[in-house]
Amino acid sequence: MKTDRVKLADQVIQKLHTIEDPELFVDIVNLGLIYGVDLAGNKCTISMTLTTMGCPLNDYLEEHIKQAVLSLPEIKQVEIKLVWYPVWTVDRMSEAAKKALGVGQPVKQEKRAADKRKKVLDLHTPIKTFADRYPEFVKDMYDIGFTRITIPGMLNTVGRVMTLKLGAKAMGFDLDKVKHDLEQKGYQIDD
Repeated sequence: MKTDRVKLADQVIQKLHTIEDPELFVDIVNLGLIYGVDLAGNKCTISMTLTTMGCPLNDYLEEHIKQAVLSLPEIKQVEIKLVWYPVWTVDRMSEAAKKALGVGQPVKQEKRAADKRKKVLDLHTPIKTFADRYPEFVKDMYDIGFTRITIPGMLNTVGRVMTLKLGAKAMGFDLDKVKHDLEQKGYQIDD
């Protein structure tokens, strides 16, 4: 009987692997959002977190999680428990997710120094890096339509993995227009 439970828990995890964060385009398991799966009879309780408190994707993710898990014939009820400890950080992401999002890739020291002088933005660096590097970056991004950037905690969580390319895609913005608008604000875009 215990073997059946382990097998069912594995099936639940596989279902969760099919649910992508629509802003980061990586599944919620590899993002490190799933903290636990508990099975009791035909009920499945999923403990998970979000990248930020007040994340606008909460309802979206909850709906898709329930649909995916309820597709297993053994599961009749799904409960989702949001937990905030331990706090989500990029360290919770799998290596595959980090690689897909370009997190943790070393930047040469000379390039970093030159970028600071020129206000160079590349499409694969997290926006938190640019916000730390250029004090006016957050206001400039807000001005061109990225209004979520000012949500408290957004830069310190999602901003650590969200790139300009992913951000434009998530917001439904034309990437060429975003690049043009940033160039108008004095940035040099490095594809």
